Amino acid sequence: MTRLCQLLCLSGGGYLGLYTASVLAELEKASGKPLRETFDLLAGTSVGGIIALGLAAGTSAADIRDAFIENGSAIFSNLPPPQGEVARLLDLRRNFKKAKYRTEPLKAVIEDIVGANLLVGDLGQRVIVPAVNLTKGRPQVFKTPHHPTFIRDLHLKVVDVALATSAAPTFFPVHQIGGELFADGGLYANSPDFLALHEAEYFLATPVEQVRMLSIGTTTGQFSFSNATGKDLGWADWLAGQRLTSAMIASHQINTDAMLKHRLADRYLRIDQIQSREQERHLALDVATDAAKNDMLGLAEASVREFLPKAFVKTVLAHSAGQPKYYTVGGGT
Repeated sequence: MTRLCQLLCLSGGGYLGLYTASVLAELEKASGKPLRETFDLLAGTSVGGIIALGLAAGTSAADIRDAFIENGSAIFSNLPPPQGEVARLLDLRRNFKKAKYRTEPLKAVIEDIVGANLLVGDLGQRVIVPAVNLTKGRPQVFKTPHHPTFIRDLHLKVVDVALATSAAPTFFPVHQIGGELFADGGLYANSPDFLALHEAEYFLATPVEQVRMLSIGTTTGQFSFSNATGKDLGWADWLAGQRLTSAMIASHQINTDAMLKHRLADRYLRIDQIQSREQERHLALDVATDAAKNDMLGLAEASVREFLPKAFVKTVLAHSAGQPKYYTVGGGT
C-alpha cells in the first residue's frame, strides 16, 4: 500500500512572510514536534523558500518568526508605504538604476536561520525551491537529493539557494551561484503548490489520491484596481504602489488555489487572510514598520483561531513524516 505523502507549500510575499512564519510557529507548537517531522516534502518560494529551508534545517518556526520580527527593518524599510502619487514616484527613484535594497542584511538573517555552511544535501527533510535561472533563461527548481537523478544541488550552500529564490527584481540584486545568475522564483511560481504536487506524483511515485497538502499564503491573495486609476498606464503607474507585483502575485495565488481544490478536493487546505482596506494602506512587500509587524502577527492569530480547531489541521499535525531517502552523485543511498 502506498504511504500517504503530506506536503507543506509556502507562498512568497516579502516581509509579509512574517504572517506565514507566525502561523507555522503556532502549528508547530500544537503538533508538539518539528514541522519537518510532520511533512514529507516542503516547498517554498521566495520568503516561503527561506522558511521551508529553515524548517528543513531544523530551525523552529518560532525562531524563524522571531528572526523576521527582530531583523525586518534591517532588511527592508522601517518607513510606511508612500501615500499619494508624488510620494510613490519619488519612492520609485530609489531603485531607478539599481536594486532598492542590499543583499547583505538578508544574507545575515538567512545564515542565522540555516547556518552559513549547511549544504542542501544535509537538510533533514525533502525540499523544493523554485527560482529563475537567468543565465539559461528558464525556470529552475532547487531540490534535495531525494531522487536518483537529483545530482545537481546537493553540494550547494542552503544560504545561496535561499538568496536565489528571494532575489526579487527591483528589490534585491540578482544572485550568483558559481557562474549562473538567479532571480526570484515568484516570477513563475509564487505559490509552489503545483510544483509540489508534481514532485510527489512523479518523483516520489505517490498517487494523487495519497497526497495531502497544507498551503499557507502571505495575505496577498487579493488585489483590484479602481477606475480612478485610469486605463492608459505607463511603467511608472504600473510600478507605483507595487501595482504590477501585487496583481501578479494575487492572480497566481487565486488561480493555483482554485485548481488545487479541484485536484485534491478535501485533501487540500490553504490558510490565508485578506488584508482590510485600512491595512492595505500600511502594508507592502517591503514594509517592516512596527505597525506592519503587529498587523501580520494579528492576522496570523486570527488564522490560528480559525483553522487550528478544524479536523483537517488536526489530521495534518498528527501525521509523522518518513525519514527522507537521499542519493549520492553515484546513484547510491
